[in-house]
Formats: sequence, C-alpha cells, structure tokens
Amino acid sequence: MSRTGLSRPRAAALALLASLAVLAAGCGYISFGDHPASGYGYATGVPLRVAVIDETGGADWTPAVQAATADYAAATPYLDFVQDPAAANIVINVYRYSDSTPPQIRGYLFPFGAGGFTTVYDETGAACNFPPSTLPENCDGEIATADIYLNDAIPAGTDIDARRERLVRHELGHALGLQRHSPDLDIASLAERYGWP
Repeated sequence: MSRTGLSRPRAAALALLASLAVLAAGCGYISFGDHPASGYGYATGVPLRVAVIDETGGADWTPAVQAATADYAAATPYLDFVQDPAAANIVINVYRYSDSTPPQIRGYLFPFGAGGFTTVYDETGAACNFPPSTLPENCDGEIATADIYLNDAIPAGTDIDARRERLVRHELGHALGLQRHSPDLDIASLAERYGWP
C-alpha cells in the first residue's frame, strides 16, 4: 500500500485516468463520420482546400488575417488556401464586430466580451461547435463553412498587431474543426482530425 492508502497498480491507474482527463480537456476536435470536411475524405493524403474571405474591411484586421493564414500554410503541406470559394472544401468568412452591435448568429448565442469566436456549420447548415451554440443541431461534422468574428474591443498597446494575429490563428483552428486547442498552431490535432500523416 502507498501512503495514500491505494495499492500501487490502483494509484497508477488513477493517475493515468487523471492524465487522460487533462489531455481530453486540453484538446479535441469536432467529431465526424466519413468526411471531416465537405467533399474531403479522411486520410486521403490530399491537401484540404480552404478559402478565407476577409470581410473585415480595414487595415486593423486584414494584416492579422493574412499573417495567420500564411502561418497555417507554412506549417503543413496538407492545407491549401485557395482564392475561389467554389474550389474549397471549407469556406471561412472573417468578420469584425463590437459588443455594442453584436452579430445575429444562426444556431449560436453571442458571447458578450469575447475577443473573438468562431461558428462552424456542416453542409446542411447545422451548427457544429458548441458552446457558444445554444444546443447541438445534429451536425454530422462534415465542415462546409465557418464564420470567424473578431471583436474591435481588443485593448490598444504596442503589441496589438501580434495579439490580433494570435487571436486569428486561434480562431482559424476552430474554423478547421478544433474545439479546444492551444492559442497557437495545433497542426497535430488537425492531422489527427483529417488523417494527415
């Protein structure tokens, strides 16, 4: 018996379960059936085609959107950012907003005070990631579109450009199907979700 009163095998098993719980809480992705994205088969070995449409309309967010997209493109050959939305497996629209004029979002509850958030939809338009979804909408996990919302209320400072870029990078991870992930690139979790080597 150990000092805790548990046998060593039982204490080891409990420690393993606790570790797995921490890992599960720290990462994860939207579950899916045969296709993790619209028209994209799991483990096909071809790049996932993604179109990012910047609707922020200004110098504040556009450099961050461009830099974050470039970071993902440079991190893996399995992401192909395309210009034509019709050629994409996932179309991501990026918008700016302020808490005083929150967006009206189908299937989601607006999270007041968030720096940004992402809504994800399958090919039928069902909401896939929640919260802030008000309730599961029977999403099949085959992501077709995502909307990223960036809050203009980010506090000013000399590092504001870097903070904006980091926020966009994080939200792009959600748009690609990650639920809980690190604030930076999480290519390992994306590889797991899409079956990349």
